[in-house]
Amino acid sequence: MNTNTLIKFLIGALPVAPVAGDFVNTETAETSQSPDQAYENYDGPTMQEEISSHSGNIPALKGVNNINVKTGDNFDPLEGVYALDNEDGNITDNIEVTNNTVDTNTPGTYSVSYRVENSRGGYYEYVRQITVSQAETDPIAPVPPTEAQLGNTDEETTESSPESSSVIFEGTDDLTISAGESFDPKDGVSVIDVDGTDISNQLYISGEVDSETPGEYTIAYAVFDSFGDPAADARTITVE
Repeated sequence: MNTNTLIKFLIGALPVAPVAGDFVNTETAETSQSPDQAYENYDGPTMQEEISSHSGNIPALKGVNNINVKTGDNFDPLEGVYALDNEDGNITDNIEVTNNTVDTNTPGTYSVSYRVENSRGGYYEYVRQITVSQAETDPIAPVPPTEAQLGNTDEETTESSPESSSVIFEGTDDLTISAGESFDPKDGVSVIDVDGTDISNQLYISGEVDSETPGEYTIAYAVFDSFGDPAADARTITVE
């Protein structure tokens, strides 16, 4: 079976992508904005641009500026807050609120502590101040959108094809190993979604390598991106 055939076979064997309606509260969905509407007048940087501009081994935590909350209003410590890393991409899901003392029913100044860590053990911690008073609640800037959310994705990128997918497979180069050498198809392999999120844990892998028997073996990798579209890649493992 050649590589292209194996990729097509693996995509065909993937389970059907979940339908958003199966997981979304319909009452909320009727009133919530679509991504395009939410960012209709947005003129700031995209998530991809934010990630590209960041460097270093420590992740960045954004949207944690000090704000005022009007007495009695709701306060969500994660609203507008996001994190990024130059290798892991969008790691907002890694953010931990380690301390939150905010009582919006009582005027005063409170602290909220955050921590975020990347896959390499680099971490960043920050403490922001939240003031509760009779003044109006400060507006919160939205999390930067992806290119797709702004509608800037071109036709070649949006088509569901492994060759043109904007999902990035890393560590899937062809490899030569010696007979008897151990091989793990997941070792060093990662997948970055269109929004910069690491989705390596969602990989489907097909193919086997008999490291005791010299020859060429094909390993295929496939994954669904954040839009439910499949993407795949394959590599040849040569045992000498």
